[in-house]
Amino acid sequence: MPTPVEVILVPTLMIILGFFLKRIGMLKPQDSNTLSAIVLNVTLPAMVYINISTAKIQPDMMILPIASFILSIICMLIVGVFCKIRGYDKIKSWTLMIAAAMMNTGFIGYPITLNVFGNEGLLHAIFFDMVTPILFVMYGMMLVKEFGGDMHKVIKKGLEFVPLWAVVIGLVANVVHFQEGYVLHSTLNYLAGGTVPLIMISLGLTIDFRDVKKYLKDSLFISFIRLLLAPTIVFVVFSALGISGMVFNVAVLEAGMSTAMTALVLAITYNIDHKLMSSVILVDVVLSLITLTMWISILM
Repeated sequence: MPTPVEVILVPTLMIILGFFLKRIGMLKPQDSNTLSAIVLNVTLPAMVYINISTAKIQPDMMILPIASFILSIICMLIVGVFCKIRGYDKIKSWTLMIAAAMMNTGFIGYPITLNVFGNEGLLHAIFFDMVTPILFVMYGMMLVKEFGGDMHKVIKKGLEFVPLWAVVIGLVANVVHFQEGYVLHSTLNYLAGGTVPLIMISLGLTIDFRDVKKYLKDSLFISFIRLLLAPTIVFVVFSALGISGMVFNVAVLEAGMSTAMTALVLAITYNIDHKLMSSVILVDVVLSLITLTMWISILM
């Protein structure tokens, strides 16, 4: 069995590869958008469908999306109080609140959980991540109310989240015991296999340290909330409730993921501080390589 350090070194090396390819000019930072689009619309849905359509789904998995939703709200409220105490303006406050509330439980959470707990863990991670489109729409509506915008576009964006439809179709296929046949099943498996490397290389392309120093204090605070406090909350509450096994392990690990890339989409769309959001995401991703190693050590 690999050590926690070895588990984290695998995606880390792929992130470094992406950064290196950018530095030598083989790939450009904007290529990250293309890779991300391929992942979100092709390879990740294939991975989600393959795992859900063939899995033995347990009733206790429904705890995971509920926990994810509640945890997101708690993190947002904690940061909201912090911003009020600090006297931050509305734009900065909402930027930090969204950064704390949106967890990267899919884009980064899936490959990390897959590496640690295998396909069973990935299935649980998919359930934990099921509320992400709902949270995206909900927070988008809040930002529309605060800063203006088109609410219909927010809902449309949420409904266009392809991994969500992969979950729905996968569940239907699971219930009716749908058999894809050799060609379709093999194609989906090949596509799913590209998810992890494409995600990590894409992350490497986005690394840019220029604005980090300016926003470091706030970025570190959000990192504390996202990477340490959030999983600690889940660890303590689930332990108190007697929840254990894979549900416990995946919930704690997924709760410790960095700020989601979709938070940056919200920041750009509604003209809140996208540079601050970018800094938070970068600091989160880098520090998560350390904190996730710690949580994996505790859980394994």
